[in-house]
Amino acid sequence: MKILIISSFFYPNNQIASFRIEAFAKYFQLAGHSVTVVTEGKVNKTALWNGCEIHYITDPLTVPSFMNYCIKKGSRWSLSQILIALLVRITSDSRFIWRFKAYKKVISLYKTNSFNVVLTSFGPLAPHMIALRLQRNGYKFYWIADMRDEMSKNILISRYLTKRLIPYEYKIVNSSDLVVSVSEPLLKNFKRLCKYGHFLEIKNGYDYEEVYDVCFQPQFTMAFIGRFYWGINPNNWFKAFSELIHEGKLPTNCLIKIIGNNSELDIPQNIASNVFQLDSVIHSEAIRMSLDVDTLVVIHPTGRKGVYTGKLFDYLATNKPILALCDPEDVIAQLLNETKAGFTVDNADIDGIKKMILRCYSIWKNKEVLPRDWEKIKQYTRKNQCKILLEYLANNAGEDLNQLYTQKACYPSPYQRR
Repeated sequence: MKILIISSFFYPNNQIASFRIEAFAKYFQLAGHSVTVVTEGKVNKTALWNGCEIHYITDPLTVPSFMNYCIKKGSRWSLSQILIALLVRITSDSRFIWRFKAYKKVISLYKTNSFNVVLTSFGPLAPHMIALRLQRNGYKFYWIADMRDEMSKNILISRYLTKRLIPYEYKIVNSSDLVVSVSEPLLKNFKRLCKYGHFLEIKNGYDYEEVYDVCFQPQFTMAFIGRFYWGINPNNWFKAFSELIHEGKLPTNCLIKIIGNNSELDIPQNIASNVFQLDSVIHSEAIRMSLDVDTLVVIHPTGRKGVYTGKLFDYLATNKPILALCDPEDVIAQLLNETKAGFTVDNADIDGIKKMILRCYSIWKNKEVLPRDWEKIKQYTRKNQCKILLEYLANNAGEDLNQLYTQKACYPSPYQRR
């Protein structure tokens, strides 16, 4: 197959959204398929990455030269951020300008390539809108719409944006050949929009060798790796930890490491010397740093259902206890129960958080190792998750793909275009 991936996030972007798309590209290519990626970059260029051809297209509003020009010292918002916010308000798409440049690149690629599969990823809206425009103009391809998480059902976006996204969501779900998301609860929401569509769960995963050896730190050390955003904050974790220190139930030299966060934190005064904030690092270094702690913490806002935080899968293979502050009835809790990799407590339950911290402390103190189910955990490698998609295409879309592949041209003549 000749596969075109359109995503705003890709290497070297250091975010979970990028790692997901990188895995698709990498493992599609390793399976013997030709992979081309159109993505956002700081400069316009073409490069090779793991055997894939990557086309970086700049967004005029996010190129470093313009952003540096827009930034005013001491200002909370730069002109660039304001313009992007206005774009979202008006068009529902923060990459509205980029998508027109990216579309032109895709058209130029079609002149020398017959892509029979196009995979687009939300958010932002731009990649899906490019695929819709290609369809509207007569291009033929099997379209995989990767939603990752929610679209209009995201409880953390404004009601105005929710209303703006609904018609786009309906059009995308009903126009694509396959809708992909990270969990069954999210797919159920998309299924309500379409009676005849095809849906597939492809979780995020980890992409490194499992670590079976456990190194205990001299001081009990907990860590959160990543950023706090969209209602995710460590306030209840800090409160519980602070109370345990105050009550003498935890030694005063216990540590909390926050790695990669760039927002201001409200740290109780009595644990200010216990909390260390470290700068963001590349993904491979973050994995290494996660081995130098005793408990890895996941925080997920109450009320948002069906969403796995991407770091959870990276945590799985570390052999460190995972403490998830989230809905005990939701997918994160189910995954931890299934893999025996950690514990879940409601983020609003301070007493419950205190009990779980003490449980993790006891594991460290007694040098215990949780009896992880490694066979279950290995299902969540990115390679195995991508394999699910490849097998689906082979078993369910083979005839459609063969028809596309044998067509003389997968792009329309000028007379067919609108």
